[in-house]
Amino acid sequence: MVVILWGGSYPTMKAAALEIPIVFFRGWAAFLPALVMLALAYALGHSLRVPRQCWMGVVISGLCTVTLTHTLTNVSTLYMASGQTSLMIYTMPIWAAIIGIPVLGERPTSLHWLGVILGLSGIVLLWSQTAQDGLSFGVLIGVVSAIAWACGTIAVKSVSEHLPALVLTGWSFTVGALPLCLYGFFEIDQLKPVSDRALWSALFIMFGANFLGFLTFFYIIGMVPAVVASLSVVAVPGVAFILGVFILDESMTIMDGVAFLLIAGALTTVLPRPSINRGLLGKKHHQA
Repeated sequence: MVVILWGGSYPTMKAAALEIPIVFFRGWAAFLPALVMLALAYALGHSLRVPRQCWMGVVISGLCTVTLTHTLTNVSTLYMASGQTSLMIYTMPIWAAIIGIPVLGERPTSLHWLGVILGLSGIVLLWSQTAQDGLSFGVLIGVVSAIAWACGTIAVKSVSEHLPALVLTGWSFTVGALPLCLYGFFEIDQLKPVSDRALWSALFIMFGANFLGFLTFFYIIGMVPAVVASLSVVAVPGVAFILGVFILDESMTIMDGVAFLLIAGALTTVLPRPSINRGLLGKKHHQA
């Protein structure tokens, strides 16, 4: 579900941003789902109170994941194809692996470092395709966005054991959306009637990609290591490229395909098969 929702979000966010001011759009596309999440959490009997020691993680998650990543990702789609932007964003597990070393004490293997090399190779290849006068704003913004998302993922992991996913996602989205909504008031005069495609795209981002997609992803983060959670969405760029062709008439070049294979290879190098086997063996030994 996450793969389909997030893969579809790249061409649809671009379609919406072509007609709706980006900051206004991204702010309300996060704030409205946040209200629904918190209301649903309350209806299910969850406390909306956030323990004092968890607020730092919630704030960092909101600012990194929503304020920075959501906005910068949308800006990146205006400089290159939505599928290419998705490739940049899904280098996030590479940065999550690196940041997780000092923050979470996670120990990368030699395969993790191979993944870093493959991922960086994919970034360089995509940069060479989209650069103008030696600079590619789309790739640069996409990489910054991916690093911000990695920081947000690490922050979520640090507090996910203490908060229900609905509450954690709702408050993270609220914190991250507020600065965007406040700034968005300055863009109200830029609002104009939009097409049905832009309207449905905005609604899809709000309640498909943001509500269902991030809620499910935060559940995943609570169940597995941060790097592994990132791998659960390895197929998203492929979906983004395919839907970009149908929704926006974008094209996918051979070099895009090579970059996709490099970055997909980077992510698959950290599949947790050995740790899963050890976990199963440990469980059987304990039961015996």
